[in-house]
Amino acid sequence: MNSIAVTILLLPFAGAAAAYLFGKWHKGLAFWTAEIVGIILFALTLYLYAGSTAAIDIDATWFTFGTISLPFGIYIDGLSIVMLLIATGLGMLDIHFAHDYMADDPDQARYYAKVLFFIGGMLLLVSAKEMTGLFVGWEFMGLASYLLIAFWYRKPAPADAGVAAFLYTRFGDIFLFAAIGLLFYFTRTLDLERLNAMAAAGAIDKDAAYVIALFIFAAAIGKSGQFPLFPWLMRAMEGPTTVSALIHGATMVNSGIYIVARLFDFYTAAGALIVVAGFAALSAVIGATGALVQREMKKVLAYSTMSHLSLAFLGLGAGSLAAGMTHLVNHAVFKALLFLGAGAVILAAHHTKDMFRLGGLGRTMPLVAFFMGMGALSLSGIPPFSGFYSKDAVLASTIIQSQTHGMIAVLGVIAGLLSIVYIGRLWMFIFAGAPRDRALFDSVRSPSKFWTILPLGIMALVTLILGFFQAPLSHYLTGQPVTEHHIEGLLPFLLSTLALLALLVYFFYGRRPDLTAKAAAQPLMKSLHQVLFNGYYIEAMITWFSKNIIIGAVAATAEWIDRRVIDGAVNGSVRAAQAAFALFSHTHGGKTGGYTGAMIAGAAVILLLFLIAGGVR
Repeated sequence: MNSIAVTILLLPFAGAAAAYLFGKWHKGLAFWTAEIVGIILFALTLYLYAGSTAAIDIDATWFTFGTISLPFGIYIDGLSIVMLLIATGLGMLDIHFAHDYMADDPDQARYYAKVLFFIGGMLLLVSAKEMTGLFVGWEFMGLASYLLIAFWYRKPAPADAGVAAFLYTRFGDIFLFAAIGLLFYFTRTLDLERLNAMAAAGAIDKDAAYVIALFIFAAAIGKSGQFPLFPWLMRAMEGPTTVSALIHGATMVNSGIYIVARLFDFYTAAGALIVVAGFAALSAVIGATGALVQREMKKVLAYSTMSHLSLAFLGLGAGSLAAGMTHLVNHAVFKALLFLGAGAVILAAHHTKDMFRLGGLGRTMPLVAFFMGMGALSLSGIPPFSGFYSKDAVLASTIIQSQTHGMIAVLGVIAGLLSIVYIGRLWMFIFAGAPRDRALFDSVRSPSKFWTILPLGIMALVTLILGFFQAPLSHYLTGQPVTEHHIEGLLPFLLSTLALLALLVYFFYGRRPDLTAKAAAQPLMKSLHQVLFNGYYIEAMITWFSKNIIIGAVAATAEWIDRRVIDGAVNGSVRAAQAAFALFSHTHGGKTGGYTGAMIAGAAVILLLFLIAGGVR
């Protein structure tokens, strides 16, 4: 099994190089190389899952410097294998879907090379035994996300979006790098399992552990698009939709939750889970309310990703590793399904992203509508789809902790219930009702059943089947049972509320969309709409702070000190030397009499000073 594990980690990087080289020869070869590598990766991961009876533990050393040795081992347990299955399985389907979506792009070699590199970074991250390997995989994904979001870099919007993603996530990464240094200083180890064991045994100073946990969580906030570092997640929609599906479903945004889950015992011992829960609850509501008002279908799904990842964080913060991780797995599947479904619509509608221009596509794209409807039901939390069970488990876990998580539980329930509103709105605007742009509707192309419909059908089937296997999934992931629906009245309350919300969504967005437009035209609602549409102006505030405080004040002050004080001192010493030279040059006239007079005058001054000093004594 060790050789299989190593092959899984190395193959995507070798495949990335091969896809680029072959693609330069013939662009079609880039896709087929990526397709074959994706299938092999998923098959090897399935083989690893089927044959694993114990965790794979491989010790290795990156380099040694004196007495300091930097490890780079591999540790693959149930949690890692499930994350590997998500990355390779959804990655394989995403590559398959891209056959048609990226067919007209001239840079396919570059695209598929970056996708395989992206997947490789995620595989390395979830297989790392120590923080060193995890950090390398973390940074590989950060680089790949920048390159893929800015894939169409010749256009200003994608180029700016890539830079924004790079800067926001790098800000968080600074804290992860600092946390690694602090961990090594206080514990002399970077082994993830040893860190958990040491924290649980009380072998790490609790104050230090708390600070380190917060630093790691700051990095997780950046990677998983949580408050306040979420604006990059929305701007990332400028990249290809297949990239969005990878980022939001299979790879990058899952990494922040994974690192907290991997160090769950460390967080529990440090007492930092309440901070995780607090930020998660706030992020969940911001994401859910932001998704309610967006026009572009991809931005609705982006805000939805923020909200549902927050629910996974919320489960962890409430002390339920099982609830948080099962929701992460379920979310990965139905969110990749929804993004690729949106990609099918965008491709068929000639790259139209505005939902308000669509409508009635259920008649021309019935399979896409059906499969996206299954994804929407799972996201909404409708049984028997998988999203229902994990969402209910998260909310139940939070409510159980209501004595310390009172407002957190309320915000979590609100965000969970709003899911059906924004995803129902999206589905209605795209597939129901009459066409809003008749010319666009008449020009819609039918998607390919093999390249486009097939991956959607597979993911829709998985999100349905997973609903019947939540207990085995939870046990395999964490060794713990997922929280049961044991809170009296919670399940009937959720179901009745969901049914009511479903009727309201159908009425306001299906039967009477004019009422929604009239309500939005009211001054108060219009102002509220602007706040929600712009993500509570968090990005504007960050931009203002960065421009006026960081650059305008701090950087400007540092520049003034550098130019006026430091450079002034250096340049002033030159001018002082020149002035001294000019002064003393007058004493060198080349005349012997002048030199003699100067010597006598100097000797007289020295003698006078000695006499004065003697008189004072």
